Amino acid sequence: MRRMRIESHSHELIAGFVAGVEWVNDSALNVVDLEYGARKPFVVLEDQDGADEEGVLNLTINGIEG
Repeated sequence: MRRMRIESHSHELIAGFVAGVEWVNDSALNVVDLEYGARKPFVVLEDQDGADEEGVLNLTINGIEG
């Protein structure tokens, strides 16, 4: 199982990303944490099909960057 933390400078980008995950979710990907009050908003995703690893990605207006 893989956990990925996706951070952004924008609350709107995080909200849109979460809405997209909920809309296309095939039940292998779950939102396990969502923080809007933090200095840098983030969402933590859990991928049931992924290898055991964790990571942090940055969500920008141009997409996700590693």
